[in-house]
Amino acid sequence: MIKKHKIFFISTILSIGLFASVPSFAKQNINLNTASEWAKPEISKAYNYNLLTNKVTNNYTSYITREEFTELTIKLYRSLSGKELPNVNSNPFSDTQNPSVIVANELGIVNGIGHGLFAPNNTATREEIVVMLYRTLKAARPNSNVESEILYIFKDQNTISKWAVNEVIYLCKTGVVNGNEDKMFVPGAYTSKEEAIAFLQRMYENFGGRYIESNDLPSRSGSNSYVAGQLQTLLSQEMEKPYQWGATGPNSYDCSGLVYSVYGKLGISLPRVSRDQAKAGVYVSKDNLQYGDLVFFAADGKTVNHVGIYVGDGKFVHAPSTGDVVKTSSLSSAYYSRTYYTARRVIR
Repeated sequence: MIKKHKIFFISTILSIGLFASVPSFAKQNINLNTASEWAKPEISKAYNYNLLTNKVTNNYTSYITREEFTELTIKLYRSLSGKELPNVNSNPFSDTQNPSVIVANELGIVNGIGHGLFAPNNTATREEIVVMLYRTLKAARPNSNVESEILYIFKDQNTISKWAVNEVIYLCKTGVVNGNEDKMFVPGAYTSKEEAIAFLQRMYENFGGRYIESNDLPSRSGSNSYVAGQLQTLLSQEMEKPYQWGATGPNSYDCSGLVYSVYGKLGISLPRVSRDQAKAGVYVSKDNLQYGDLVFFAADGKTVNHVGIYVGDGKFVHAPSTGDVVKTSSLSSAYYSRTYYTARRVIR
């Protein structure tokens, strides 16, 4: 039986201890000298979102511990949920008194390793990090549908622990995590601070309200009909134009070139190719598609190779392939039903 250790603080003190220092931290200049070049933009964004703690703003290539990342999940939880932290009256762990760990356990974000231990100084693995992020989303947004169809995405997928498979696939499909160039996830690999921070800020951007890196997007709230009307007008002007690989208009398009051009005219900056467009915006399930959502397809079931624009009633506009033209197709058709992969919302 696990002995519970009383926590000698009240919830008000807990909240102050965790978050009162955030404003002063945010005013400091962050030092990125030890960060890899690819990670600097990710870290800067996480810093600007007030998602970081002092413990992780140095030695970015060193491995992150379970306790350090748990502290980050609490900041993410508050950002995603807008809620106060729950009152906690007892501590199930004998090897840590860290308030973030105790609250995260209460929220269901983290568990111990057994025998009343949390192992706060153990290095966090990639699959552990992903599961913590997934549980943070579930805790912050309990009504969200976070189940994912299990698809074969990584070559080493059979090495992912059973308790982490759904979580890894879901966060991969939603653009939060990815594998390496060899399409390996390497679930048991230790996670560097900069990699963990990158996952964290992508989670915030994808589920916390920020959609495109450099543009403020038109909102559906109060202007849905206006945005939809603009998009409808733009699409009507491109119908029947021929497919041409690599083309972005105005006389011909490939699939991602059409999306890139049309949304650019709406003031929405998207990547140029479909596999990168599939990381923009926020994930949306197939049964919740709205006009203007981007729908993606993967002929091999794991690599995005086509994109279209959802226009309602189960239909989408796209530039299919050589010899074809920009046209409307149905998601329920045999080919597109079989190869449908995911969808992203880039208009709030």
